[in-house]
Amino acid sequence: MKISPVLTVSLILIGCSNEQLYTAVQENRRVECGKLPQVQFEECMSAYDTSYEEYDRERQAAANSEATK
Repeated sequence: MKISPVLTVSLILIGCSNEQLYTAVQENRRVECGKLPQVQFEECMSAYDTSYEEYDRERQAAANSEATK
């Protein structure tokens, strides 16, 4: 699933926070999940239910892991 480059650039240009951008991307992906058959829909939706806080913790942990290598 791809995000529209126009949407991405627009969000960046209007000064969205990282959390707002993450939320917009997740919502876009969920909308795309709605186009799938029911069995695939549920699996797709579960792939995009990570909260921003959890995502940010994982991102920072990965960045710290890379920095210590």
